[in-house]
Amino acid sequence: MFRRDISMPTSSWRGMSSSKRSVGDQTGSIHFILAFVTLLLLSSIASAGVVEKKAALGGFDGFVERMGAGTRELGRGNTGSADTSAMPGAYWNPAILGFRQNLNYTLNGEKRDLDRTGGSLGIESSVGKRMGIGFAMLYRGDMDFKVIDDDDQTLGTATPFFSMMYLGFSYRATRRDAFGISLSMSYDNMDIAEYYEDENIELNDGYTSPVSLNIGWLRQWNEKWSTSVVIRNLSFSKNLSSRWTKTVSSDNSVPSTEGVRPKVLQVGAGYRSKVMGKPVYAWMEALDYQLADTLLVFDTHWHLWTARVGFECEIITDGTVRVGMDDQDYMVGLGYKFRIPIAKKKYLFDVNYALTYESEAGLWNPLSFGLRGYIP
Repeated sequence: MFRRDISMPTSSWRGMSSSKRSVGDQTGSIHFILAFVTLLLLSSIASAGVVEKKAALGGFDGFVERMGAGTRELGRGNTGSADTSAMPGAYWNPAILGFRQNLNYTLNGEKRDLDRTGGSLGIESSVGKRMGIGFAMLYRGDMDFKVIDDDDQTLGTATPFFSMMYLGFSYRATRRDAFGISLSMSYDNMDIAEYYEDENIELNDGYTSPVSLNIGWLRQWNEKWSTSVVIRNLSFSKNLSSRWTKTVSSDNSVPSTEGVRPKVLQVGAGYRSKVMGKPVYAWMEALDYQLADTLLVFDTHWHLWTARVGFECEIITDGTVRVGMDDQDYMVGLGYKFRIPIAKKKYLFDVNYALTYESEAGLWNPLSFGLRGYIP
């Protein structure tokens, strides 16, 4: 169900005298500013000193997470695990699905520099009064990837792509708590086999990963605060590590490689308030990537910490402005909700836009758009 984030009911605000409302606004403003400054500081601390470890994340399919799964969430720093209305919930946090009350959908697409493209599709619904189910598919690809041989000669161009599917289930244990799990599996295609046929090398373009498990919890403490915990990329092996062998050639003429996804611990928090009568929200996520292929390791050299932080304000009715930061990437977003009455029912959907600046690469990415809504 598409709902506004929980805040004080409008009728309660109308019942206040102007002086009480002013005091309430000032108090809310102070609390919100303090919360937001704290989130910025935590994000800066978590992002410091991790540059040398980022190369380790390039060896797995983690660019799916870094590019974002929803335009609305991307515009506020790629945050969504602690928001009951984030979509697709099967990706952000499967526990979100327990708060669904209607059939929801989301469709997102983006074009980034270096000829990178991406997008996502999500469909989710309630099952009974306490359960939810959802499906999500993420897509990433290159439109013009140069294929170069050992002699540094360009053989041509390829269009490699990567997709990842999520199937999530959730149960709402109480009015405020929900727990969820999602199963994920990826498929990637390098699109380079045709360039090596003349050399009698039979390459395999496509690889399918084994099924991984993601576990999530979300609690809406009150009208202001929510928290979440998500554990990503677990497998059914003895170390719970999501690792598998990629057979590069069907005749074993090329050495096999390994695919791996580090275990991820993701902790999120959301804060809702009003500033000068306008609904405002702050979101923060801290992520711990365990790079070692073991069950659990405490050596800090095998961990990469990063953070995301976002802020949004409904500056006009149904119109929202967003800003955020994902590690050292900066985002700005816009969104507007539409309500269309059809046969005595109101169909709600919103259109979102996000602009991303990748500061370490010096790249601007201005083409991210998303559509989401629900069917009553």
